[in-house]
Amino acid sequence: MKDIIKQLLKEALHNKYYLMWKRKNVTIRGMQEVAQENNAGAMLGSGLYTAFLSNKSLAKQYGKVYFVVNAIPKNPKVFNTLNDWEIWLYNTLVYNYSKAQGKDRPDKRDFNAKTTIEGEMMKMGYDGIVIKGREMVNYKPENVLYFENEEELINYYRSL
Repeated sequence: MKDIIKQLLKEALHNKYYLMWKRKNVTIRGMQEVAQENNAGAMLGSGLYTAFLSNKSLAKQYGKVYFVVNAIPKNPKVFNTLNDWEIWLYNTLVYNYSKAQGKDRPDKRDFNAKTTIEGEMMKMGYDGIVIKGREMVNYKPENVLYFENEEELINYYRSL
């Protein structure tokens, strides 16, 4: 009986650490084909788009949902809402770019024609953008791993 209780406690503790690791390191992505672009609008710039674990409905819109490890940017610009991002994009990126070009008013068409969101964000020291609870983009992802199901993800975690 004592051995069974020890085993159950060990599994519960292991599960707790796994869930903490998963929350910190894993996102999800819907894809038609693994590691291929979804050909959707890149409203946050070009890069690897993933969704938070809680936003499976967003990921499902793009295809089969995979667990993704190493997709979370290390130094992202974080926004509470998509609307906050859009306001910041115009009032900061587009405005500052237009001002540097000697223009009186922000010109998004000129911005889009001559530079990129990811380029300007990386100049500012950010490697991605996070919209809390929704999605994120990583401009320079490295060592990205995809897992079809939770069992594969757990096996990877156990190998760490």
